[in-house]
Amino acid sequence: MAHSPLSLSCQCKKVKASVVPISPKVANHLICYCSDCQQFAHALKRADDVLNTYGGTEIVQVPISHFNILEGEEHIACLKLSEKGLHRWYAKCCNTPIGNTLTAGWPFIGVIRSFINDPSLDEKAGAIKGSVHLKDATGLVPDDLLGAQGHKRLVLATLVKLATWKVQQKHAPNCFFKPDGTPIVTPHIQAH
Repeated sequence: MAHSPLSLSCQCKKVKASVVPISPKVANHLICYCSDCQQFAHALKRADDVLNTYGGTEIVQVPISHFNILEGEEHIACLKLSEKGLHRWYAKCCNTPIGNTLTAGWPFIGVIRSFINDPSLDEKAGAIKGSVHLKDATGLVPDDLLGAQGHKRLVLATLVKLATWKVQQKHAPNCFFKPDGTPIVTPHIQAH
């Protein structure tokens, strides 16, 4: 099962993608409570089905070179919450959040749970490892939603994964950025 792709699509199924290869060793499955992830869900009017009760967004971080757009690239749009903020990709056909990236040189995408339609998510990407940015949560997050790893340990593990992916040059191919490093679509900037 670890070698079968992780199936992805927007709510209306016009944008389809996959992550391959995928395994619990490759993926970093977490919940982010940062105010920017919350703002992104609200900007798309998708807070009710993207955010959990405490304002958390479930994310699966994978190398960008493992992410493939299969259909509907013409429906992909990008939102940034500040000039230097993350590129927050979404399907404009139905406002489904797809994922977050930094720049073309960074080898990761944080795929948002609302774009993952695979019933075997936990088997393929592993269980949720932990939570980050708890200070921005909209309430006290119960222990059963925190995951096994504490914040510092999860952040350190994430940085190690990013450094490893950088050394392994997993920043390319990158379906969200052109070879010159510019995004495939011009990001809309919506400061909050």
